[in-house]
Amino acid sequence: MAGYVPQAELVFEIEAVCSPPVDMGWIDGGKARMIPIIGGSVSGPNLQGEVIPGGADWSIMRDNGVATVDARYAIRASDGTIIQIDNGVTDHMAPREGRGDVMAITRPRFIAPEGPHEWLNHGVYVGTLAPAITPDRFAVRIAIFRMT
Repeated sequence: MAGYVPQAELVFEIEAVCSPPVDMGWIDGGKARMIPIIGGSVSGPNLQGEVIPGGADWSIMRDNGVATVDARYAIRASDGTIIQIDNGVTDHMAPREGRGDVMAITRPRFIAPEGPHEWLNHGVYVGTLAPAITPDRFAVRIAIFRMT
């Protein structure tokens, strides 16, 4: 067993605002849907900005509760830099003991141009996905951690 245990360092949080899901029918043994991402915010110790409208969360929810999710969207950092995000998960999408309202652990990947945010292109990141739903708004909170 290795002597080093990686630690998770919070780098920023995303609140992605979505419009209602679009039912796509049954695919690969599950109910498929697309959830348009229409905006949101980015805040945290290493990055601030906004979620650019136009991305989407594509998912297949199987009868056994396991979902495969692939979310593709972009954020605009406060300095104007556009950063692409591909965030995926295959997991039971429900809160679990010890996780509070976190529904899943995700594996985000970033595509940032050369410059002040290219550090996002390197390293290992994980995210936590939690609902942020109110009667008049459907959103998710994603906390992004860099493993160190």
